[in-house]
Amino acid sequence: MGGVRILDPDLARRLVLHEARAQQTPARELRDLGDGWLLHDPSDAEPFWNRLIAPNWPAEPIAFDRRLDEIITLFATLARLPHVRPLPVGGEPEDLAHRLELAGFETMGADQRMVLVEPERVVDLLAAAEARVAAAFGSRAVAVSGHDLGSTNTRERRRWAERRHWATDASLVLAEAFGVEPARRLALENDVLACISRPGCAMLLLRVDGEPAAIARRATSEEGSYLSSIGTRPRFRRAGLGALATAILLRDALAAGGPAVHLAVESDNEAARLLYEGLGFALVGEPAPDLLLR
Repeated sequence: MGGVRILDPDLARRLVLHEARAQQTPARELRDLGDGWLLHDPSDAEPFWNRLIAPNWPAEPIAFDRRLDEIITLFATLARLPHVRPLPVGGEPEDLAHRLELAGFETMGADQRMVLVEPERVVDLLAAAEARVAAAFGSRAVAVSGHDLGSTNTRERRRWAERRHWATDASLVLAEAFGVEPARRLALENDVLACISRPGCAMLLLRVDGEPAAIARRATSEEGSYLSSIGTRPRFRRAGLGALATAILLRDALAAGGPAVHLAVESDNEAARLLYEGLGFALVGEPAPDLLLR
């Protein structure tokens, strides 16, 4: 599916909203503003958890400037940096990113939305990923452990100490895979615990000879499955662990059902984009920038 790009505004909006809903917690809220949605975390000032999503603002300059002033004021009342993420396709006005940059916003990166379009290939892709990992590590033991503690199945509910230990290992992988500063390790650990303790959110951890090596997350609801936090510690890369983790998530997401399976990849991460295209994903719209006013 390399090079395929889906230009469907309705699909793009559904996917970015499903992502935001998947990132909600009992404390982190998603608020409908009428012309966009605000994801806000009262306990964490990290911009990623405090952003305006999918704005649909007036194109007329005076009306646009008025709405922008209102949004900046809203973020100020929340003691958060103004952070706007436009839609990958179909947002209004079309030159929103350019207008925000003229108003002093900085582009802090961009990601590309991807949606699964070849689900029939997942079984074969999983088998291929398992074979590649087996060949790469030889006699070394590769184990997959999963947590889906939101399940009502009481056998899935482990003691708190065990969950905390699992979350510590998971946060180690996340920190090294995504270059997270040490000061945010505890926040990562708590976010893992929040995921594995609520319905629809599942994580899996791949270990090599008992050492945490790779991780992935799946949030599933009636709207579909959103895959995220797919990462491998640097010393374990280029051995197929990321592809294996993603393929396992895809198998489970398809078994869970729903109209879409999707993820996001940083626009400058060509290796990851090619990996996901090889697993049956296609791009949706154009890269969506993260715009921050400091």
